[in-house]
Parts: sequence; C-alpha cells; structure tokens
Amino acid sequence: MSEGWLEIMNLKKLINFSRRVIYYNFDESNVKLDDDAFLDKVDKIASKEDDSEMDKLLPYKEVETIFGEFLHRREGEKAWFIKDGDYDVILVNISERMVSNIVRDLVNKGLVESAFDSDKNDFVFWVKGNDDEDTRKKKKK
Repeated sequence: MSEGWLEIMNLKKLINFSRRVIYYNFDESNVKLDDDAFLDKVDKIASKEDDSEMDKLLPYKEVETIFGEFLHRREGEKAWFIKDGDYDVILVNISERMVSNIVRDLVNKGLVESAFDSDKNDFVFWVKGNDDEDTRKKKKK
C-alpha cells in the first residue's frame, strides 16, 4: 500500500504494546515523563500483578476486536496495514474500553449504581451511598 498507511509486522506485539501504553497511561506517576521515558518504562515494566489487572481491564480479545475494525490486507500479502491516522483512533477506543470495563467492575461489585437516562440517551452512574442506613437512622429517631 502507498503513503498514508502503516505496515504492521507483528500484530500480536502491537496489540500487547498498545494495551500496555493505555494501561500505564492511567498511572498518575507517569504524567511528568516525556514520551521517550514513558515508552521506555512501558517496555521495561513486567509484573505479574500488573499483567493480571491489565488482562482483566483490557482483555487481549477485546483489543484485538478494536484493531480488527481498522485492519486492511492486500491480496497475497501476509502483513496487515492501518491508515496512518487510525492508530490514534485505536488508542482512544482502547482507552474508552478500559474506562468502560472499570465502571462495569465497580457496578458488579456494588460500589456504583447505574441507570439509563432517556433524556440524555445515555447511562448515568453514581457512587452507591449509605441511603438505606441514613433512612434507618432517621426512622429510629
């Protein structure tokens, strides 16, 4: 393919690298790092605890599906290609997926409530409070 396309030599490696970039980008301690230092840190970090949490928040298959929407292959070619500007879109989509998975886990743990707001045509979330406990205390008085 011509200019404006990026050739992917190792899709699995790119997917895993992208997962790590997004996962470690959520760490506030990385905010002050320049791009080279951040990427160096991402390449060198490998803890089983982080990998386990990353696998939970950004499962490989989910990220692979996100990439799949942007992958192109020429007939007879083994390599995959993506449009030059699509990698940024892919990273944003991965980031949104991670946030969605974090919120889903909080809802599943009962720490966050959710409901669909038809006026906003979107889900709304709020931290689950001690409303029941407050109501009981008021009734006892």
